[in-house]
Amino acid sequence: MAGKTRDNILKTALRLFNEEGERHVTTNHIASSAGISPGNLYYHFRNKDAIILILFEQFQQELMTNIVFPQNRAITFDDKREYLELLLASMWQYRFIFRDLHGALARSETLQTLYRDFARLCIGMVQQVFRGLIAAGLMEATDAEQEALALNTFMVLTSWHELVYSVLKGDENEPPRALLDRVIYQVLILDRGFITSQALDSFKAMEVGYFFPLSSNKYEGKTKAE
Repeated sequence: MAGKTRDNILKTALRLFNEEGERHVTTNHIASSAGISPGNLYYHFRNKDAIILILFEQFQQELMTNIVFPQNRAITFDDKREYLELLLASMWQYRFIFRDLHGALARSETLQTLYRDFARLCIGMVQQVFRGLIAAGLMEATDAEQEALALNTFMVLTSWHELVYSVLKGDENEPPRALLDRVIYQVLILDRGFITSQALDSFKAMEVGYFFPLSSNKYEGKTKAE
């Protein structure tokens, strides 16, 4: 029973944080929505930041479980596309982390450490993808260029909330799928100048599926579920 209550608290908090923003959600709000008393919530979590820490660890664990690099073959463009879609899907599921990141980090040194480790891990994984593409003859880049590209990729992906909601004006809780695709396109376009000439046509063919003009009506009514 205790495990079910704890899971219920986490699921409820995640939903509320995503829908309303972490800053606007209190522990009393979470307890009420979860159908438990505040005292019951505090039995499992000493405060809201403790809930955020567990959700962040949960997000990172799910991400690491879902993204698996091939062991007995070269990395392909299809692999890169799959990794980007998985990463963006996970970030969407835990979108409050990136929307409300600065406030949460300011309150918790533990979360600051976790986020630094997460950033290094993600940047390292992106570099690993680049090394695989280079080994497969699909990409050419120096070590310094790989590091810079990986950092730029991380910055685009972790600022997608501003891109979708501020620049592209998506809906708060159900953005059109085209908007999320455009985030992936913004990442892919960073790589284009480093793709080998023999692989460029294949790369562009993958890239075009994620591009929609900012004025396109494809943004309207095409939800992530579609």
